[in-house]
Amino acid sequence: MKRSGVFRTAGVLTALTSAAVVGVAVSPAAFATTTATTTATNSPAPVPSNGSTAPQPSSTGANGCRTGKLPAVIEGAPDSYHAGDARGAWIWHGSSGYAIRVTHPQDGHLVEFTGTVTANQPIQVKGVQLEASDNYWLSSDHKTLYFAFANKGHTDGIDFVANCASRVSFNLRADGAELTPAKIHLGAHAVSALSNPFTVERRK
Repeated sequence: MKRSGVFRTAGVLTALTSAAVVGVAVSPAAFATTTATTTATNSPAPVPSNGSTAPQPSSTGANGCRTGKLPAVIEGAPDSYHAGDARGAWIWHGSSGYAIRVTHPQDGHLVEFTGTVTANQPIQVKGVQLEASDNYWLSSDHKTLYFAFANKGHTDGIDFVANCASRVSFNLRADGAELTPAKIHLGAHAVSALSNPFTVERRK
């Protein structure tokens, strides 16, 4: 079902219509734009990542990129995140690129977090606090990142850069079901997403 949404951003009225309108519940000044996407069901077959350390983004233009500035809501690591928090995912962008962290209460149960990240530029990625049962892959064109983490209540994560991609889309699941938006926490203030999947866009 199509939904439409209207966001006021720094005095600019942006109307969005898509398969699933995605944003974040913050004040208008907090972000430039966050729009929706639907993850493709015919994603390329993944290939193993080399696990190399993600490089720094190029330092040109707004927010270090010619493609523009990211929404403020996605910026900064949250002080409120701790391993063993309520089941969910934390996503932010910092000086070294994007970060995704997942966890759940240490109650003796295993939670399988899976996800897809799609960008319009090649992705480079490294794992963070992963164990042998945790995996991530890149598609053959390196523009789609897949992960599957068997979480035991500690931290599992990845850091990645996407060469100043103007669009980065996220789709997150836990035990086979899409995470509710309230369980996806964005940026330094851990603001809940409005829907899942969602896309973060740069704006000049």
